[in-house]
Amino acid sequence: MSTGTSLVRTMLLAGGVCSAGLAAPAALRAQAKLELTPFFTSYYPLATLTDDFVASFFGPGVSVKQLSTAGFGGRLTYWVSRTLGIEAEGSYIPSVPRIFSEKDSVNVASTLSGSIVTGSARLLYRPSRTNLFLLGGLGIVNRGGDTWQDIDQPTAFGGVLGFGVRASVTPKLALYVSAEAFLYSTDPDGPDFDDFPESKFQQDILVSIGVPITLMR
Repeated sequence: MSTGTSLVRTMLLAGGVCSAGLAAPAALRAQAKLELTPFFTSYYPLATLTDDFVASFFGPGVSVKQLSTAGFGGRLTYWVSRTLGIEAEGSYIPSVPRIFSEKDSVNVASTLSGSIVTGSARLLYRPSRTNLFLLGGLGIVNRGGDTWQDIDQPTAFGGVLGFGVRASVTPKLALYVSAEAFLYSTDPDGPDFDDFPESKFQQDILVSIGVPITLMR
């Protein structure tokens, strides 16, 4: 199954849960003041890290890209008011980078060991009389594992934008579904090396589903 098909199906599932949450009675949609939400996430990188990997050796046209995969994480959400919330989130994604070339003359196809840790601090805005909310804030992406152990700049900072919903399935069970984009530029080996010749803008999509645990009402 292609990355695009997986992403579309995941987004359709998220949309279905959002619709259910919007249609639920107001009493079931009542939200806690403070919640802890463990979650599972699907990770979809939209851009390659570079399209000229070690050009001095391979020549132009060799790309490096993280593979789409599943991960897990947790978020802590505090609602300051009925419409405004503060949230901190972190996730671990065992995503490996893949080296490949579209050119028949370059024989490169390798999948390496690696992982990604993301974190963000963001504000949530929820319009009145709905459980749908928008989110935006600051994000961090750190690459680890054997592949990245010797690079100069494994960490990149940027922004995060997205939306989500807390949908009540039963009076005692809710689901927290979100789709968010980490937006940042990265040059993993820094300006002094040319394995990754220049900084490149990244768009990493995380689609997550979790069960919120009420800590305070």
